[in-house]
Amino acid sequence: MLLALVSVGTFIGGAQGGNWFTDAPAAEVDHGSTTLWGGATWAPAAEPGAELLFLAWISGFALLGAILLIVSTARTRRAFRARVAAGRVAAEDVWSRGWCCTRCAVVHFADGPGMTLQEFRTAVWNAGGYGELAEVYRVSGATAAPVTDPRRAGW
Repeated sequence: MLLALVSVGTFIGGAQGGNWFTDAPAAEVDHGSTTLWGGATWAPAAEPGAELLFLAWISGFALLGAILLIVSTARTRRAFRARVAAGRVAAEDVWSRGWCCTRCAVVHFADGPGMTLQEFRTAVWNAGGYGELAEVYRVSGATAAPVTDPRRAGW
């Protein structure tokens, strides 16, 4: 977004200051003169657009950068969504078999031992085919450690 704003801003500034879109030839455009402090006058150069051409280059490169970032972000998101959609049925199958007790922060299964929330997330995401993301996106909040959970520690 910032690159797009830079592109538009530099283009507008260059176009206004350099008279890039005037129909009259540069020699016929009256750029006026400015009265400076102390009574002196300053007249701009006959063709002010030439020294402002670097703004067109900055605008073009910023716009190209913005387009490349938007396209790469869209492709990355589309690939991630396709990856998640491909494993969604298998992940929901594992997820639907568990029951989370909010009091002890353990996910219980009818046919097996309980799991911490992080272990449950890892199991569900592994079933979906994107289990390596469970370490990147860890569960936040209080979770029961296996040592403090009597059923899981074997007490």
